[in-house]
Amino acid sequence: MSGPAFVVAVAGPPGSGKTSLTEALCRHLGGAPIVSYDAYERITDWPPDRVADWLRRGAPLAEVPLPGLATDLAALRRGEAVPDRARGGTLRLGRAEPRIALFDTLLGRAHAGTGAFIDLLIWLDVPLDVALARKLRSFTAEALRDPRAGPPLLTALDAYLGRYETLLRPTYAIQRERVRPGADLVLPAAPLADLLAAALPALARAMPRAAAEIPR
Repeated sequence: MSGPAFVVAVAGPPGSGKTSLTEALCRHLGGAPIVSYDAYERITDWPPDRVADWLRRGAPLAEVPLPGLATDLAALRRGEAVPDRARGGTLRLGRAEPRIALFDTLLGRAHAGTGAFIDLLIWLDVPLDVALARKLRSFTAEALRDPRAGPPLLTALDAYLGRYETLLRPTYAIQRERVRPGADLVLPAAPLADLLAAALPALARAMPRAAAEIPR
């Protein structure tokens, strides 16, 4: 093995399917490690008035707290093992070429501290109303799987919808405005199999020396 790992990032609004595509790429690439933005972000811990103030000040992405994320991305890119902060255990690159790491992210290259490690950025261009519908179904699907979870999920859903118009939707609009232009590949809403079929040739083109080793 030689040279740094190739980092493939998938970005899109919540509900766009970025996690599903990242996991599909992981399976297709023989278990490539996944670094998850959600395991590091702390902005969802902010009270609503702090988020509102951040939006009023132009939503500076450099202020989004992501403790440890840049450090872990840099280490993994060098071939070092890092803690899997989303699922537990350890993230490490496979022994075989091509050495690829996956990054499930909301901010793509728009966040300077972590975007510098991205070699290929895929943006899932899903309309916000479709993404919202998918997000809501994630709440209802969980409640249907476990009826005992219904009341807490209803409370969480009410809180999510209560923040959506004034805080969340403006944030997602800013995300699209700033992250999408930096993407190497923009994919419209489509079934997962179609997204994967479009992403793999882009990956092969982006790293031609390893193209023969990327499964189709």
